[in-house]
Amino acid sequence: MLISSARSRALLAALLLLSAACASGHSSVLLSPTADHPWTVLVGDEVRVRVYREPDLSGQFLVNTQGVLQLPGLGKLSVVGLTTDSLTTVITALYDRRVVNAIVDVGIVRSLPVLGDVKSPGVYAAEPTWTVQQALARAGGAPSNRKDIEVYLRKGRDQREYRLSMDSRLDRLPLEEGDAIVALDPSFMARNAATVDFLGRGGTLVTILIQLIILGRK
Repeated sequence: MLISSARSRALLAALLLLSAACASGHSSVLLSPTADHPWTVLVGDEVRVRVYREPDLSGQFLVNTQGVLQLPGLGKLSVVGLTTDSLTTVITALYDRRVVNAIVDVGIVRSLPVLGDVKSPGVYAAEPTWTVQQALARAGGAPSNRKDIEVYLRKGRDQREYRLSMDSRLDRLPLEEGDAIVALDPSFMARNAATVDFLGRGGTLVTILIQLIILGRK
C-alpha cells in the first residue's frame, strides 16, 4: 500500500533532519538560552530607516560584506556591532545636520531560518520585537496547530541547542549569523527514537528510509 504524499513529505523531511544530525553529531540541548542579548548589527542584516516626512531618506538598506551601510544623503557608515539604540543615535545625529528636528526610527531586520516541524520551513525577514511564536507563525505554524511542539535555538557555530518558550522575544536571544529556530514534534521523535539511534551509529540512508516508511505505515 502506498503512503500518502503528505506522509511521504513528512518522512522525507525527517530523513533530512536526521541526516543533518548524523553529519554534525548529536548537539547538546540546554534548558534555556543565555542571558538577554540585545541584537547588534551583523553582516547581511538590513537596517530599516524611517525619517519623518522624508520618504527619499527612508527605506530598508543592506549591511554589506564589509559591514558597511550606505544611506541616502549620508553615504557609507560602518555599523557592525552597534545595537539598535546606538544606531538610532548615530543616524539621528547625522540626519539632524540636513533635516530640522529630524525624527528617525531605526530597526534591524535579520534573515532567520525557521526549520523543523512547521508548515513552511524557510528563511524569513525577522524583527527583534517578534516572539518565538510569531516566528513560527510566519512559517505557517505547526501542522494541525499542535500544542506540544518543542522549540529550540540552534547555534550555527557549534550546533548547540537552547530550548525556548513561545513568548521569548527574539531580541532577548543570542541570535548570530547561521543560527536557526527549530520546531520539533516530541511525539515523532519518541516514536522514532530507535531510528535516530541507528542513524547516530552510522546506518546507511537507504536502510533508514526503509525504517521510516515502515514506521509511517503503522
